Amino acid sequence: MRIKVALYPEKNNSDLEIKSENATVLDVLTKLNIKPDTVIVMRDSKPIPVDDNINDGDKLKIIKVASGG
Repeated sequence: MRIKVALYPEKNNSDLEIKSENATVLDVLTKLNIKPDTVIVMRDSKPIPVDDNINDGDKLKIIKVASGG
């Protein structure tokens, strides 16, 4: 399956090929070498959990977050 991914704040856009038909958001993050607790993943302007399935043609926005104390 092919999906589109936009990384923010870098504004890098890329197309990804995912081999599994049952892929999750976590699979995408792993492929991109991104730790899930450092980002918010959005689809259709709504945040989605890392265990959510992705579908062919999905457009995901991955936003890096910063926290501190």
